[in-house]
Amino acid sequence: MDEMIGYAVVGIIITCLIYALIKQIKETKHSGNCIGSPLYRKQLARKNKVMTIALFGILVFYTLNILSGITSSIQVSDSLTTRGTLLSFFVYFFARIIMKPKQNDYSRNLYN
Repeated sequence: MDEMIGYAVVGIIITCLIYALIKQIKETKHSGNCIGSPLYRKQLARKNKVMTIALFGILVFYTLNILSGITSSIQVSDSLTTRGTLLSFFVYFFARIIMKPKQNDYSRNLYN
């Protein structure tokens, strides 16, 4: 019974990661159509691409980590998949928090 609960929780986590990845891909597609300067749109597109790749890495490494624990036929090191998941997670949050595109205020520069 405990195994089934564990599998259900893992399934829910993987489903949520897939949903987040699909949502992130849609946001990346539409990031070039926003309002702002070309530099702002370029920075926003770069941020969204990094976040998409990092989220895909989280999904792949997490799934490999779970599958290597369930079956012995997959010869992947648990430490490798754990490190890959953590690295992808840190890259995702770096892109989410630190890579904020800067919106330039051009109207202020006209009067100075």
